[in-house]
Amino acid sequence: MERPGASLEEGLLGILRDPALSQQDRAAAGRLLGIDGRARGVEALLGQFFSQSEQWELYMTATALEELGDRRAVGPLVATLRAENPHRRTAAARALGWMRQRGRAVAKALAECLVDGSQLVETREEAAESLSYVGTRETVEALIGALGDPEPRVRFWAVFGLGGICRTDERATRALETMLDDPGEMPGYWSVGLEALAMLQIAHPRYRGRGRELAQRIEADATATEAQRRWAESYRI
Repeated sequence: MERPGASLEEGLLGILRDPALSQQDRAAAGRLLGIDGRARGVEALLGQFFSQSEQWELYMTATALEELGDRRAVGPLVATLRAENPHRRTAAARALGWMRQRGRAVAKALAECLVDGSQLVETREEAAESLSYVGTRETVEALIGALGDPEPRVRFWAVFGLGGICRTDERATRALETMLDDPGEMPGYWSVGLEALAMLQIAHPRYRGRGRELAQRIEADATATEAQRRWAESYRI
């Protein structure tokens, strides 16, 4: 970029805005732009995020924002959970869970997004997964409520979300126990019930024997499904 006469700032902005580059490279450019304390990097990414409309572009910019981890992006992303473009809402729900600098307001906004039936299933999935990382005792009820959702994908990620909380909250543990027989499947993963067992055995030693025994049975069963085998490989303790 220097050869045709671009300044350092112009070159860094070019890297920052290039959706073909990795989120790590784009965030690195953003950190260099903000090394003097100014908000040029995060402002440039947010400007791009709010000017885009396509699902893939929004997702790539959101992951660059989460990698950048600038606290100044949190407020605009929370407000985005009610944006008109549903793909922008989904991308924001993803980024908010993975950013390193968050607060209780983020958890509350994601919980509200999860229980909002007008949101896309994809948006509610992302909100449920994000709550695994940012959830608080105040968001447990939203995740428990999502366990009754008719869409297996929402139930699956609600189970995953509760898995991040059930070490310290007995309500989450009891709710996961009610899901052990749920046959609904998450595409690319396994059943909701198997995910519930995985979360319980990670959090509570009393479930580890049950999980190990089931994994061994699956591995020895010639009729086991590909999804079941993936689960056994991932969670056999």
